Amino acid sequence: MINKGKLQPGQAVFINGCLGGVGRAAAQIASMHGASVGGSCRNTARRDAQDLGIDPIVEFDFDPAPLRGQFDIVFDTAGTLTPRAARTLLKPGGRIIDIKPTPAKFARSALPGPFQVMIAKAITADIEEVARAAGQGTLRLLIARTVPLTEAITALTELELNHTPKGGKLVITNG
Repeated sequence: MINKGKLQPGQAVFINGCLGGVGRAAAQIASMHGASVGGSCRNTARRDAQDLGIDPIVEFDFDPAPLRGQFDIVFDTAGTLTPRAARTLLKPGGRIIDIKPTPAKFARSALPGPFQVMIAKAITADIEEVARAAGQGTLRLLIARTVPLTEAITALTELELNHTPKGGKLVITNG
């Protein structure tokens, strides 16, 4: 989001899925870089979004018209935001970033315009910055379960079959 979206201090970012694993981290990272953050989440989780400083907060099935043209970056971490809704939220010259693209979204990102599909690329400096922020407690990530490497296959199988753990990420340690 920082590189693809060319995030600058003072900009406004909208994160669709602001309380998922990627969305929660993105909201905090955007805030650390001086951006204001709005986002969508379930109404039952509104308090968690407020605790992260997210404002405005809308539900997933929101009408984007009241937020027309308010955001420099629209980051769809849930993959559920329609291109029309994303464009409505976007300021002129802004960028739309999607991490769950459909074939149509891939095609759209190849054309000139605001749509960008994010393909993961490990950048050492970025990883070090995230690790530093998490280590200092500036980046608060939810961890639901930690398992040693010897239990990784069982835990990953359970994750795939049952979508557990809930409420955070699975961490596999070397110990």
